[in-house]
Amino acid sequence: MPLKRVDTKDLELGMVVSRLDRPWRETSFLLQGFQIQDEAELEELREQCRHVFILVADEEIEISVEMRKPVKAQDISSEIGQAHYQVTTAFEDEVSAARKSHNQVADLVAEIAAVLDADKQLDLPKVERSVDVMVGSIERNPDAFLWLSRIKKFDSEAYRQSLSASVWAATFGRHLGLKEDRLKDLATGALLMDVGYTALPKGLLNKTGRLSNEEWELVKSHVMKSMRILGRTPGLSNDVLAMVATHHERLDGSGYPEGLKAASIPLSGQIAGIVDFYTATTIPRPYSKPISPSSALQMLYRQRGQYFQEHLVDAFIQALSTYPTGSLVELSSGAVAIVSAQNPGWRLRPKLILLLDADKQSYGTFPSINLLDQTHDDRGQPLHITKTLAEGEYGLDIEELSL
Repeated sequence: MPLKRVDTKDLELGMVVSRLDRPWRETSFLLQGFQIQDEAELEELREQCRHVFILVADEEIEISVEMRKPVKAQDISSEIGQAHYQVTTAFEDEVSAARKSHNQVADLVAEIAAVLDADKQLDLPKVERSVDVMVGSIERNPDAFLWLSRIKKFDSEAYRQSLSASVWAATFGRHLGLKEDRLKDLATGALLMDVGYTALPKGLLNKTGRLSNEEWELVKSHVMKSMRILGRTPGLSNDVLAMVATHHERLDGSGYPEGLKAASIPLSGQIAGIVDFYTATTIPRPYSKPISPSSALQMLYRQRGQYFQEHLVDAFIQALSTYPTGSLVELSSGAVAIVSAQNPGWRLRPKLILLLDADKQSYGTFPSINLLDQTHDDRGQPLHITKTLAEGEYGLDIEELSL
């Protein structure tokens, strides 16, 4: 979901404010990201800001100012918990083993775009081989592929988003206890769900201003274009096709292209919708700046029961952990770091790589620390994470660093 700049005089009740035109700490607002609930909040925003950035649901579909009642969704309990996964390899070992295969999958993303752009047929066996290797790594230790996806430099943010969505979809499915074949379908579907964008004008996809009604209808057509493209691919599973067809459908029927509701949306489509929301809001796009992982999860949480099934939203937040692997964080010492891996059972104490010191100067050598072991800073004060950061804050470009 992208952000849209709005003059504060044009704000309305119910809009979800994601960013301000000034630092949050310079205002009276305690939460970084919130839905406008009353006239008092409207007046505060207008007094303290000239413009803000609101979250726009599914590109140009406006968030309703009327709070809707939660929609009852299908019972998906029978599909969840059929498999049980354990971390069986150490993070460092899995990263070393997965680096080559991750590069191959990343190259595959670019190759898929080039093949489809030339109106050629997708090489499904090649996709399946890459997905098999990726899912195997995620089963053993999901942190490795999440980490490698974060530090790799991609030729375009679209390629990065496709691979990130694929990794998160499989990781989410692992957390839900779905069987291995379902994880592979999720990874494949997320990798391919936006191939229809290759059939749209490049200028439209890079437009930074508001889309006209005609342009927005054209953007929404990418789902059907994806289905036509993938329909020419022999052997693609029906589950993958259903996931691609429904990843923009929403629980309350406000999605597209069919306006499906609740039980009509398959589990794979609901998973894809949540993953697509998270990756779209946290990865830079030509028309919007990213928001921090915690802000994205706050937005997602507020949409549970309306756009997304409550149980799935809760499970996704658990799968990401409090501080997702690859996210930028600021510490109580003032230092800035990136989360490199999780410590199972200790959601608030992950492993980190330090990037900037308390004065926001580069460490240069980027030392690693484990918050389980390092509980105090150099001044003897308790050391903990205070917040997550959006990409690019403090001028950091992770892909340009040698981590």
